[in-house]
Amino acid sequence: MSKRSSHLPNPHALPEPPRELLPTLGGRAVRRRDFLNGLLIGASAALLGGGAAGCKKEGTETVPDPLPSGQDKGDNNSICHQVRDGKSWEIPAATGDLYDCIVIGGGISGLCTAWRLQKLGAKKVLVLEKEEPAGGFARLDGPAESAWGQAAAYTVFPYNDNLIEVYTELGVVTGIDPEGAPIIDPKYLLQAPVNNAFIDGKWYPEPWDAGIDDLPYDDALKADLKAFRDDMIAWYDYVGADGLTGFDTPSDASTTDPDVRALDNITFAEYIANKGWSSKVADFYTPYCRSAFGAAPDALSAWAAINFFGSEFQPSMSQPGGNAYLAKKFADKVGAANILTKSFVLQVKNDADRVLVSYMDKDDVVTTLQAKAAVYAGPRYIAKYLLPDLVAANRFEAKDFHYTPYLVANVHVSKTPAGLGYDNWIHGEQLLFTDVILADWAGLADAANAPLSRANTITCYCPLTGVGQREELLSKRFEDYEKLVLDDLEKVLPGLGDTVTGVDLYRWGHAMLASGKGFIFGASRVGAQEPQGLISFACHDVDGLPAFENAVASAYRASTEVAAVLGL
Repeated sequence: MSKRSSHLPNPHALPEPPRELLPTLGGRAVRRRDFLNGLLIGASAALLGGGAAGCKKEGTETVPDPLPSGQDKGDNNSICHQVRDGKSWEIPAATGDLYDCIVIGGGISGLCTAWRLQKLGAKKVLVLEKEEPAGGFARLDGPAESAWGQAAAYTVFPYNDNLIEVYTELGVVTGIDPEGAPIIDPKYLLQAPVNNAFIDGKWYPEPWDAGIDDLPYDDALKADLKAFRDDMIAWYDYVGADGLTGFDTPSDASTTDPDVRALDNITFAEYIANKGWSSKVADFYTPYCRSAFGAAPDALSAWAAINFFGSEFQPSMSQPGGNAYLAKKFADKVGAANILTKSFVLQVKNDADRVLVSYMDKDDVVTTLQAKAAVYAGPRYIAKYLLPDLVAANRFEAKDFHYTPYLVANVHVSKTPAGLGYDNWIHGEQLLFTDVILADWAGLADAANAPLSRANTITCYCPLTGVGQREELLSKRFEDYEKLVLDDLEKVLPGLGDTVTGVDLYRWGHAMLASGKGFIFGASRVGAQEPQGLISFACHDVDGLPAFENAVASAYRASTEVAAVLGL
């Protein structure tokens, strides 16, 4: 049952900040930072010398200052590429007890699947995760009290029963009010200021809503931006003739009204043009689309874009470390004894009334386990390398699944820059990143008055959408990316370089699912959810959208399928 329309608080009824704080304020609506799920390209540890980026003179020569210390972090892709390139390992016979279910992949969808199977009564559930710790792209980094995200940063207000159940279990929802709306622990609701926009050398607060009139645009464009905002809010509340909301999770639970489903067959840019709005509306939201989807409006399904934008004008939530906080909570629920990390799965195969799962541990020892069922909760593009049954059945849906490489840079500073909101968008500048967030914003009791003297981490999101970007991500030197990020930050936050204490990079080679025209309700995406024998499929990409909510939706579907196999 959807709760989008009737049980959401009015976001525009949130308390207004004092007018004197407006120069530092952003809008209340933040974009849905995607739950990212994929494999790292080019992760190699690299420790560099300290200091701020710049130049200094030595004798008669000008030499560059040493860059701040930093590391390449994230996944190790070496085995992934060996599998892709056809390397094979000797697969031993199965040993050990018969598991109820083995889950391949310890990201949000895999951990949620395992948790729900345990809740449904499964006794022997095992999660195999190739990295340490579990969490996939949503892994914690930094100390728990001030953690920063590696990719996924926030989630939207829980609008259906599955999300309410998940957030209640994880302690984010503390109850249900008399009208049936979930009660969110206030520390998880993002506080204003949230959004800022950098345009022509100046930061503008609340650029999507209350601050539209202050933007340096003509009246016609401002009117179009307001019309766009109102249109997205209307879509959020849309209910079809079948009684289903226009945009829900799972995606297939959304209304089947032909006019709504047809939005998947045009691009978001075409939708904007069809509404009679200026093409500059699409330009204005291009940073968001690239950041949230890894695709510009002219390459993005209108249905997918409207699904996200409708939620942007509602309250949003985040926690220290972003979605990694939720992944850690899931992992704690599943239990450390039921999660094997540093375990790279090499093959998943049906064998009569069981599934055989072969994996290689950190010591390069290959072991084969057996289970009554399995859930593949990894990205679809690699499934064909690990599941020979998919190859035998000629199920090569992966060719229609497109992923954008992504670089995330965490820049550590000794003090917090003034004038920023939670998420800060860059317009009209050819910079490496589309937006930056302040990593400690979530959970601050009074974000607007938090002392600027506090140390912080600025997370920079850099979708790499050009030709050859994946290869460049693999090959570019750490210090080259570091210098690009720091130079670009100096353009929008002058003087920041003097406060930088370190930089960490996360290279995600196939990170962002780009939901193109016709993808959401196309045969490939819908078919990718179908079980293969005793193997079910989770992961946000088989639900069509790069979001935490879709990862959870896929986990609920897959765990329900496995529960039926187990007779729970």
